[in-house]
Amino acid sequence: MSIFTKIKRYLTLNSHRSKVPTGIIPLRQIKSVVVFVDASDQGLEPTKLQINKFFGDNNIRVRYVNASEKNLRTESDLFIALNGHKSVDEHYAAAASTARFKIGRHQLGRQLYDCVVADPTEEPVPVATAFDIMKNLITHVQ
Repeated sequence: MSIFTKIKRYLTLNSHRSKVPTGIIPLRQIKSVVVFVDASDQGLEPTKLQINKFFGDNNIRVRYVNASEKNLRTESDLFIALNGHKSVDEHYAAAASTARFKIGRHQLGRQLYDCVVADPTEEPVPVATAFDIMKNLITHVQ
């Protein structure tokens, strides 16, 4: 991703910010999910199989996006950010998403996420571990 695209996203962040109110919603109300991922993450492909199975079993459509996407503004009921490090691209994608429930691995500006699954150390946990924790959280929301 070019530095110019990152700067443009940073500068247009407020004008593209979603106005949809967010909050924790139960799994039965979720019909679609957008998963923001780091395409260079080594453990991503096996985790995608887990993600597809979990949401497929619950009749929920899954779409993956990453920093190389031209348009990061998405529509869904749930937004999940699985990348281990903060980035302008993640911030833009999460802020512009119309999702009613947003989960991430680190809080971004303006309390963007409704739920944060933080890493216990400076080194990020594997993406599969982070998704397992998020999956348990999602299934226990009533």
